[in-house]
Amino acid sequence: MLENLELFKLRAGAANNDRQRNRMILDKKRSMHRALLYSYQSAWIRKDNSNDDWCRALINPDRVKFDYDEKIVSVDWEYGFKPGDTFEWG
Repeated sequence: MLENLELFKLRAGAANNDRQRNRMILDKKRSMHRALLYSYQSAWIRKDNSNDDWCRALINPDRVKFDYDEKIVSVDWEYGFKPGDTFEWG
């Protein structure tokens, strides 16, 4: 079974040309940075127990339960966050 990126390459005829994929990635990154500036859901975060600089992230509600509240955090990959990382929210 082909994965999404391989299917995209076949459909776009871009098996040897990543220009369109890079443009799409850049467009997604540009829209995220714009949302970080203007969205009420953007916040400053940094990795817990670290001296790293603060960075901007989007914190969107996912599920609200009686005993916990789940959020979806979108942060630029350059900051090195991974699933399961804890962070300070300020």
